[in-house]
Amino acid sequence: MKKILLITENLGSGGAERQICGLAAMLTKAGYPCRLITYVENQFYESYLRQNGVDYRFVPELWNKKTRVFRVAKYVRQYKPDVVISFLPSVNLTMCLAKLFFKAKLIVSERNNNISITLRDKIQFNLYRIADAVVPNSNSQGEFIRKNFPFLSEKVHPIINFVDVNRFIPAEFPVRNGTLRIVTVARYTQQKNVLKYLDAIRLIKESGLNVHFDWYGDKKYNAAYYAEVEKEYKLLNIADYLTLHDPSRKIEEEYRKADIFCLPSLYEGYPNVVVEAMSCGLPILCSNVYENPYIVEKGVNGFLFDPDDVEDIVSAIKRMIMLSQEKREDMGKRNRRLCLKRNTEDVFLKSYIELIDSL
Repeated sequence: MKKILLITENLGSGGAERQICGLAAMLTKAGYPCRLITYVENQFYESYLRQNGVDYRFVPELWNKKTRVFRVAKYVRQYKPDVVISFLPSVNLTMCLAKLFFKAKLIVSERNNNISITLRDKIQFNLYRIADAVVPNSNSQGEFIRKNFPFLSEKVHPIINFVDVNRFIPAEFPVRNGTLRIVTVARYTQQKNVLKYLDAIRLIKESGLNVHFDWYGDKKYNAAYYAEVEKEYKLLNIADYLTLHDPSRKIEEEYRKADIFCLPSLYEGYPNVVVEAMSCGLPILCSNVYENPYIVEKGVNGFLFDPDDVEDIVSAIKRMIMLSQEKREDMGKRNRRLCLKRNTEDVFLKSYIELIDSL
């Protein structure tokens, strides 16, 4: 079996971190000699890695940007992996440059969809010429790369996100909340469109609908933006309709207590939290962007909306609320079946192993 080194910035509570930690655990369980390293302090998933026997190392000396490329190249040469797998744009960029100084094969993983092509994007994708494979986590990003950077076409191997279908399971009995509960799980960042969502909730409150919203996310990830969120939250006077939470290590329990899941992001790759909520049997409300239309079929397993249009967000929420309990439950059951078909750990691991073995 090939020896594998996985690298990302930190073990924060985000979706990319969840996927790379899961991949490390799966490879370890499958018998592959592998190690996961990070260099920015945030250890949200460390206990998960330890519980799953993953060889995890925090390597703070890689934090210095001026020396990072050379230090990480030296680390790779000392560890002597056959394959390096990197997650997140800044890490991918570092590893492409470091690849000039080591012989291991390199797989870079794209975790979001491009909303435009900036100068940085052009540099990034041209540097991917150095990598041996590019793994977007969505079919839409795969299409984007092939269309705009055709020289990478043969290196592109989309692998959609997995969900632990044994952890994220539906509630034993159908939820019957007196006040409908809509849950969101996402960092408090501009990408997640929090401020427009608050405005939509204000309009829902003014309409008098019997519903409560809960948002679970990292308040420290972008402290300046969260300060804006808090200010707007107080100004709109919606505390009786929306509760802002910190991340939960047992988020599956919150899914199972909810009636509906909503993710109002401006852009996404393949959103982990949407698939987790689907696996827990929830109907979905989400932005009509990038991969989401591949995941959610309007009126079948959820509803889509324009994330830039507050009125459209409100309209989608109202359509979902006005459905019968039975119709929402049918949507949730359909979502669970979809996850069991396309988002299992077995499908995800098989795709990565096939790619690793092909290099």
